[in-house]
Amino acid sequence: MLTNRFTRAKNAAAVLLLVLSGQLFTVTSAEAESSGILPLPDYSGDFVKRSYLLGDFDGKRDEWAQKGITFDIDYNQYFQGVTDGGLEEDSEYGGTIYYDVNLDFDRMGLIPGGLLQIRARSRYGNSVNGISGSIVPVNTDASLLTASNPDEDITLWLPVINYTQFLSETFALGLGKYDTLDTPNEFAGGRGRNQFWNQNLNMPVSPLLMVPNVTTGVMAMLLPNPNLTFIGMIGTITDTSNSSGFNDFDDGLFAMGMLTYQYQLGGLPGGFVFMPGYGWDRDFTDLNGRISIDEGQLVATTKDDTWFVATSFWQYLWTEEATTKQPIDLNDGRQDLQGIGVFLRIQTADSDTNPMDYSIAGGINAKGLIPRRDNDAMGIAYVYNHLVDDKLLNAIGIETQSSVWEMFYNIELTPAVHLTLDAQVVKSAFPDIDTATILGTSMQIRF
Repeated sequence: MLTNRFTRAKNAAAVLLLVLSGQLFTVTSAEAESSGILPLPDYSGDFVKRSYLLGDFDGKRDEWAQKGITFDIDYNQYFQGVTDGGLEEDSEYGGTIYYDVNLDFDRMGLIPGGLLQIRARSRYGNSVNGISGSIVPVNTDASLLTASNPDEDITLWLPVINYTQFLSETFALGLGKYDTLDTPNEFAGGRGRNQFWNQNLNMPVSPLLMVPNVTTGVMAMLLPNPNLTFIGMIGTITDTSNSSGFNDFDDGLFAMGMLTYQYQLGGLPGGFVFMPGYGWDRDFTDLNGRISIDEGQLVATTKDDTWFVATSFWQYLWTEEATTKQPIDLNDGRQDLQGIGVFLRIQTADSDTNPMDYSIAGGINAKGLIPRRDNDAMGIAYVYNHLVDDKLLNAIGIETQSSVWEMFYNIELTPAVHLTLDAQVVKSAFPDIDTATILGTSMQIRF
C-alpha cells in the first residue's frame, strides 16, 4: 500500500527494498548492478522455465534493461459465478491487463537517484461483484479501477505515473499518481490475482472511505535498515484513476503512514505492518447525527474529518528450505518459501463516519505440500466484519455483521503462467440476501 519500488545498494551485503506503486519487494544486491535503483530482471531461460513468457527478445530486452528501461505486461483473466444465494445466481467473465514501465535515470547516468514509473491498465468483461450481495468486492482485481460503472470496459487508463528522487541511500521523496491500497503481507496480498480474491483478504477495507484506489499526492520514504521501512503520504481523497488530480486538492486530503518491519522468530521469517490514516476537508456523513428533510430529501449531518487504523501480521510456521536473515519479498503477491505460514489483519475506524466498526481477518497458507508441485500454493481464510450500530444504517436495514470464508489453490503451469481455483462463502450485511456461494477460476500470465 502507498508504496513505490525504489532504493539502491552498493555492496554485496546490502538488501534492496524496492517499491513499485504498491508493490514492495526485496532482492539482494548481488542481483543488481553497482549502479541503478532497480535490479536487472532475468528474462532468460527456456519457454517452460523462464519467468517472462516472451523471454528476452533475442537479447534486446536485457540490453534495454541494462540501459535503465524495463517493462512487463501482466494479464489476468477470470471466470466467476454465484452458484447459490446472493442477489442473483449467474456467472461472469472478464480480465485485466497491467502495463508497467520503469525508467531508471540512475542506471542511465542521467539523474543520480532518479526513477520514473508508469503503470497503465486495461479492463474488459464483467464481474460478479454487483450480484454477490457482498458490501466488499469478491473479485478485487476487477474492482481496482474506479469508474461510474463498476464493470465498465477500460481500453487504457494511466492510474500510476510518479517520480522518485533518492536524496541518500536511506531517504527518498516522490510525487505523482500512486496506487494506495496494497499492504505488504506474505500470505494476504497480490490484488486478487495470485492468492485470495476477496478484497477483505487483499488489503484493509477501513481506509476506503477516505483513501481512493488511486491518488495524486506526495510521499516520503525512510529506510533505517533492511528490515524496517517508514512511508508517509499526503494525497487527494478523490480517486484520480483517469485524471491528473490537480483539480482535486480542494475536495479533501488524507495523510497516511505505514511502518513495515520484518524479524526472525525461532529462525523463521515473520513481520508486521502498522498503518494509521487521517482525512480532512471533506463532508463525511455523521452516522449518528441528525437526519433532516431538505427540499423534500433526507439529508444527514456531516463531519469534515475521519480516521482509521489497520495492522497486519504474518509468520512462517515451517519451511522446507533453509531461511536467511534477508527480508522476504512481501508484495509480489506470492508466497516465497516452500512451507506453511499464517496471517492476521485487524482494523478499525472512526465510528462517527465510517460504517466499518472493526474487521478481523486471518488464515493459513502453504506452498509446495504436494510432491513434485513445489511451486503450487494454497490458502484458507476467514473474515469477520462488524459494522457500526447506528441510526442511519438501521434505517435502511443494514445488519451489523458480515463474514467471508475463502479458499484458493494456485497451480504453476510454468513460472510465467499460473492457474488459480477459488471458492468463497459470503454472508451479506444487506437485508434479505441469502449467504452466497461463489466459485471462480483465473489464469495469470506475465509477458
